[in-house]
Amino acid sequence: KKKNFLQSCIMRRCSTRPMHGQAVQWSPFFPDRLACAVSQNYGIGGCGQLLIMDTSQENLAITNCLEWAECIFDCCWSEGHEAHLVTCSGDGAVLLWDLGLGHVKSPVRAFRGHTKEACSVHWNQTRSGNTLLSSSWDGSVRLWEVGRPAAALAVFTDHLGIVYEARWSPHRPHVFASVSEDCTLKVWDCRSAPKAALAAAAHNYEILSVDWNKYQEQLVVTGSVDKTIRGFDLRSVHKPLFQLEGHGYAVRRVRCSPHSGAVIASCGYDFSVRTWDVSRPSKEALLEVFEDHTEFTLGLDFNLHRKGLLADCSWDESVCVRRLARV
Repeated sequence: KKKNFLQSCIMRRCSTRPMHGQAVQWSPFFPDRLACAVSQNYGIGGCGQLLIMDTSQENLAITNCLEWAECIFDCCWSEGHEAHLVTCSGDGAVLLWDLGLGHVKSPVRAFRGHTKEACSVHWNQTRSGNTLLSSSWDGSVRLWEVGRPAAALAVFTDHLGIVYEARWSPHRPHVFASVSEDCTLKVWDCRSAPKAALAAAAHNYEILSVDWNKYQEQLVVTGSVDKTIRGFDLRSVHKPLFQLEGHGYAVRRVRCSPHSGAVIASCGYDFSVRTWDVSRPSKEALLEVFEDHTEFTLGLDFNLHRKGLLADCSWDESVCVRRLARV
């Protein structure tokens, strides 16, 4: 029955009222478990929550609500422990939560070092990885080890403005990419000195999001305030491999499909969620457009276990789970 329901349902929605959605991520262990970072007052001020949702039934159910005194802007599951998540918040803290402790009231660890709002967090993509990345409005990316919360292992400061997102490579465990207010894409090897191994002027305006292609080791995708999505081969970054146009305002999040090397999803400040096939010519790459949100759409993630299942969240106080028709 569950399989038939999931096949027939196009979209399901869950209210996060009065909190505004910032980010979502599917569990790498459980296909029906979704985490969502939400904040009061659109993230301008107030408290934050980490919501855990069960998506297996017709009505999405919030099964756990973890609260923090500051706005929460991003969340990420551990690849090695099914009950562990990290979040980052407006006070610059990176927080480790353990759902296995039952009724969780507070994080089990807090990693502190950022001097301004922390806007992204990402757990190393290897099963044995115990390192985290966080990026911040203070212009830095910090590397943390889960067992050593006292101080960052390394601080990366090559960017000249807000670092909106930093993400580990799924192919090389010591390599990550970051994007910034300074309009650059940078790639780093954290085994080397804390200087970028590669830097590219990827857009003419601020870059808000980055992701790695799961099938092509050298391909990264960026989303920018200039309303475009670009793909870059890291062996030759002077010119993008492709450029996707269609968003009416800034592209806030880009994600590459775990099930296809050609499919990308994006969302943005035009309230829309879009999917693309980059194996097609750029003008024919758009697959689907969803325009049911009524506010900025910030969070986006593909389900790792179920092909064609996509989650997103918005400032309109809702989380949506969609079954894509074209993947």
